[in-house]
Amino acid sequence: MKRFVSILAALTLLCACLIIPVSAESGQSGDSPVNLTFRQDGSFKIIQVADLQEFMFSSEITRSFLYELAERERPDLFVLTGDNIHCSAADGFPRVVGRAMIKSGIDGYMNVFDQIYDDFGARVTMVFGNHDNEAMKTITKAEEFVMYAAHRSFVGRYVAEADEGTEDEQGQHYGTHNLPISSSAGTAPVFGLWMFDSGSYDPRGGYSCVQKPQIDWFKAANEATGKLPSLAFQHIAVPEVYDYLPQAGPNDPDAYRRDFVDDEGNEFSKYVYLTLPDGAKGQVRESAGSGKYNQGQCAALDEAGNVLALFWGHDHTNTYELRRENGVDMVSSPATGFGSYGDHDMRGARVITLTESDLTAYDTYVVTYCDFYGKNPLQQTRIKLFNDLNSWANLIDIITFRPFLWLLGLFAQIMR
Repeated sequence: MKRFVSILAALTLLCACLIIPVSAESGQSGDSPVNLTFRQDGSFKIIQVADLQEFMFSSEITRSFLYELAERERPDLFVLTGDNIHCSAADGFPRVVGRAMIKSGIDGYMNVFDQIYDDFGARVTMVFGNHDNEAMKTITKAEEFVMYAAHRSFVGRYVAEADEGTEDEQGQHYGTHNLPISSSAGTAPVFGLWMFDSGSYDPRGGYSCVQKPQIDWFKAANEATGKLPSLAFQHIAVPEVYDYLPQAGPNDPDAYRRDFVDDEGNEFSKYVYLTLPDGAKGQVRESAGSGKYNQGQCAALDEAGNVLALFWGHDHTNTYELRRENGVDMVSSPATGFGSYGDHDMRGARVITLTESDLTAYDTYVVTYCDFYGKNPLQQTRIKLFNDLNSWANLIDIITFRPFLWLLGLFAQIMR
């Protein structure tokens, strides 16, 4: 009976969802990125949105948070850093139904970004995470990318050579690209943004990582664009993060162990405390979910010398900033959506501000739902309740809080 109801609901979506063509080439071309520009006051603001993990029904509390945060912060660009949609359940349905469910989920949050673009001018780009393409029988990354590209706010680029030659358990990486930011005068690019697909799962075990063909593409493209000061974004952490957390011994009961494999295939372990070094900002509440294998991305970014920081999501309850004097900073951002595990007081989005007068620095902070909504009792109740409901949160939101909020809005209109 439950399956019948689910199928019926999904079929209903087909009436409202036009299944768009699956040609990846309908997205942004590799040579013509949409122009991003510093504002006249010399600022450029980015909001990183990590781990929405939506599926079929879009969470109203998340949609409202994103819009209201944009209204307050007035960003120039949103960056979705993977696990935007958790689509594995779609493989249990006929392909056309599963695709409609996935499209409904993607459209749910992308429609918000379209509205933000219309009202405030902010664009959006994205990278894939390990959950984005788990419905391998139903949809490919290329097909999902087209669903994003259909939205007027989207500026992500399809650069074929960026991911050529990559492979992990769920196929080729997809959607790695770069976006230049022009000066406030609009004369030439002065800053760069690098978006890496860090893949899904390594067939040898553990998570995947940014691979050598992508790194080679970055090196060539970075040289070709003049090695502009830059930021980088992806989903999965780099293994080197374990070298910058407080080190521990193998017999320490408070230590966390992480296993790795070197280039010769030798296994080794690192032991760290789940605390931050002195002076680091933010919090660490779980281990960084990096892959076991390292193909040299962090070393390449360090060697390039022009990438200021690497931002990732994936680890839902971490908000730390590891500032490195002789290398790229490592910044972990918390989950934004309620479709997965997390701590209710940590969910939110990361704000990043660039200043044209000093392109060698950036400012960043996390805005949590709890802080954003302050003492609003209704919103605080929703945040705490939905925190542990995961995918059920959206359904409960639909049948409980949404009618209540609608009635409150109606009452407010009547009382005007």
